[in-house]
Amino acid sequence: MTDPTPFNLLLGERVRRMIVTQGRSQESVAVEAGITTSALQFLLKGGNSTISTVMAVLYALDAGPSDLDAIYADFAEHQKERADG
Repeated sequence: MTDPTPFNLLLGERVRRMIVTQGRSQESVAVEAGITTSALQFLLKGGNSTISTVMAVLYALDAGPSDLDAIYADFAEHQKERADG
């Protein structure tokens, strides 16, 4: 795995917190999302996951508008930092 971007690390941490807050296991989230546990762990570590994987996990976690807004804000900030060099 290449070094994760700051955004991917933030996304992984947000997803991890959602799992913990809901008292879920990684295995149960992965099964509900229709992905492997290793694919979920890759996402949690900041791996460059597909949009399908990310959305399936967020759906399995019943992510709401505030969760999605926060993720988008993280992404926008990361893009701005990249543009600023």
